[in-house]
Amino acid sequence: MDMGIGIDVVNIDRMKNLSEHACERMFHPLELQEAAGFSTERRAEFLAGRFAVKEAFGKALGTGLSALSLQEIRVERQSDGRPVLHLEGKALQLLGNRKALVSISHDRPVAVAMVVLGGDNGPF
Repeated sequence: MDMGIGIDVVNIDRMKNLSEHACERMFHPLELQEAAGFSTERRAEFLAGRFAVKEAFGKALGTGLSALSLQEIRVERQSDGRPVLHLEGKALQLLGNRKALVSISHDRPVAVAMVVLGGDNGPF
């Protein structure tokens, strides 16, 4: 397996009017649970960042998202603030022995995320 890098940018305001059904398809239940405690503005920012990670992960894999369930890709914030990718099912299978590093940034009107895959034969 080789290395991969993916980046994605999401307009934060696009996340404000998502239906409950769309949110349930796009986000892991734990992500939605965390977002539920935020104000409307902060919730949109949070979801935009999480969705950007999912898109960036698909790009880093080279498969895009068509081969994956979005609910199999979850971002958890560590106690020091770093985002960590948690994968299930096919997403975890496609990652294989590689490691995934993720970064998220928000600057209205957008959220951006980068995912770097490596470690099997790569530098980390």
